[in-house]
Amino acid sequence: MKTIFKQVAIALIAVMTVGACSDKNKGKDIDNEVIDIQPPVKGDSTVYGLACDGCTDSVVVFLRNSGGDPDTFDIIDARQNHQVLGRPRIGDRLAVLIDPTDTTEAKMVIDLDDLQGKWCYIAKPKMRDFASMPPRLQRRMMANMPDSVKERLLVPKEFGFQLRRGRTARPIGEFQHSNTTDDLSPVEYPPFKMYTEWHIFNGRLILTEERMALNGKADRQVTNDTASILLLTKDTLVLKFKDEVKGYYRK
Repeated sequence: MKTIFKQVAIALIAVMTVGACSDKNKGKDIDNEVIDIQPPVKGDSTVYGLACDGCTDSVVVFLRNSGGDPDTFDIIDARQNHQVLGRPRIGDRLAVLIDPTDTTEAKMVIDLDDLQGKWCYIAKPKMRDFASMPPRLQRRMMANMPDSVKERLLVPKEFGFQLRRGRTARPIGEFQHSNTTDDLSPVEYPPFKMYTEWHIFNGRLILTEERMALNGKADRQVTNDTASILLLTKDTLVLKFKDEVKGYYRK
């Protein structure tokens, strides 16, 4: 019961904050909630809240989810280091990493409302076992393949994910379970991750994939992919994973 009262109190604080910190961006595809009342992830030093009136290219005025008076953080160095990700506007939800050596300065600012949305990329197929062939044989096979066959087989597909409120995600694209027909297909697409959750952890994006176990039991296999956000604009997202840098466009 105490937990319920606490959540209600936080929600009331969020409503009272709207007048001071929200002239919500019109036309943005976001939910109606103003403040995320979900508990923080253990070990995460990121601070979450709302962008308030007064944000500029050199400072961000920030109201924490926990309430209180807004803080003003210097972001000049962060911007020069390309660590201001997105474009903070009044009422946007932000994730902020505060400089531990200077609590008036933000090392990183992520606009979570800009991060939310549908992000896609184009995946091109390749001939099955193509990489195992000598380069000369690869070139010969492609040269001898009629253009009509190439057009029919080598069809690019759109894949991606949608980041939603409540730290939930859903995959975007054509999803086909492996079957005999797939195994006999002369082409194959790069492996695709079907993310179901996301969150920020110490300034990095954690994408969670949950699949049924291969043994057919009720157990599920959960894997986390950690990515650094290299670029976040209105239409572009660039993530650096452990083994690759991948770019996405907003759908």
